[in-house]
Amino acid sequence: MKNVRVFFSKTGAGKYISHLDTNRVMLRAIGKSRLDIWHTEGFHQHAYITFALPLSLGFASDCESMDFRLLDDDVDLDEIPAKLNACLPLSIRVYRCAEAKHKAADIDSAAYDVRIEPMNASDISVKELYDKLNGFLDLSEIIVEKKTKKGKKQVDLKGYILDCSTDFSETVLLKLRLPAGATLNINPSLLIGAFEEYCGIELYADVTRIGIYTKEGESFE
Repeated sequence: MKNVRVFFSKTGAGKYISHLDTNRVMLRAIGKSRLDIWHTEGFHQHAYITFALPLSLGFASDCESMDFRLLDDDVDLDEIPAKLNACLPLSIRVYRCAEAKHKAADIDSAAYDVRIEPMNASDISVKELYDKLNGFLDLSEIIVEKKTKKGKKQVDLKGYILDCSTDFSETVLLKLRLPAGATLNINPSLLIGAFEEYCGIELYADVTRIGIYTKEGESFE
């Protein structure tokens, strides 16, 4: 039995497929592709798959991953992407399959590309929005209300921004790296919401997760 990690992207309409529905889509694709994977034991047996870092609804991603156990050790892992893609919607594409290197507990941060623009183009120019974003990021503190298992609490996001840079052309681009994983997870929506409040106008943000990293700074594989 071989532990396998499948890497895939979710783009376009795929970002509106919830994590639960992504799980269902993948299970159907595995069944249709006739991959022989391990099932749970007991009365209600089912194919067992896990996802390292579930993606927020409405976010696209270039770096999702799914784990399962292959019962046949002789299966060519290079053939699995094509088999699964033949059974998946075009908005979900498997691009690599390999034996798992890291554990989900090794995940420490995630990187995002956030494209921001005003909902109403007459409210503010792209250059003005870019300047406002840089002014916002230069604040000494960025206080937001974060939901936790014990309720809501105020946190200063400034200390959680591990890396960021900005640029602009037709839209404003914020490249961002934030803590992620089981211990601490900072959703970029918190920062976007705080920036929208700072601007005082309604904004649209298109978020794509572009990388997941371990405590050692390695790409999660």
